[in-house]
Amino acid sequence: MKAPQARCMYISKWALREHFDPREYPRETYLLCELEWGRSSNFWQHWVRNDNDNDRHAEEYFLENIFEPRNNNFCNITWYLSWSPCPECCQVIQDFLETHHNVNIDIRVARLYYSDTARNHQGLRELDSSQGVTIDVMEEEDYEYCWETFIAGDVSYDFTPVDYRLAIWRNRLKLRTILTGLHY
Repeated sequence: MKAPQARCMYISKWALREHFDPREYPRETYLLCELEWGRSSNFWQHWVRNDNDNDRHAEEYFLENIFEPRNNNFCNITWYLSWSPCPECCQVIQDFLETHHNVNIDIRVARLYYSDTARNHQGLRELDSSQGVTIDVMEEEDYEYCWETFIAGDVSYDFTPVDYRLAIWRNRLKLRTILTGLHY
């Protein structure tokens, strides 16, 4: 059984542009990860995408196949996701954090997955209220950081799609509305 989604820490410029442009709607989810154990100043970086061969989402694949617990050291994980977690992945993340009290996950998303469905709203609200997790929309600085961190070599930042700021603002407003339980 192959697992083609496990990769080195670098992705292509095309993948970052295609999958993280907040105006576009690609079919696949990419997860860029930065992990820090204890008080170390060294970060471990990795990325995965959906494992379509085995019908597994990027979040589930990362938690079950990539993450390796280390004693009881405290662990901070930052995820840059091309899509917000679906309701099932929200539950997988909650279950993971309930058994790994020493882990915090900061989730930053490029766009919201089916942002108009009640089931997705509920999943995101429950995830956001869980201990050890924060969820927010990626800001321009996050895109710049991902470009500098997850693209191989010295590449100047040139990921500025038209309507970029407007799309971020809309997604931020939608997510805040969802998390507060208000209707928009």
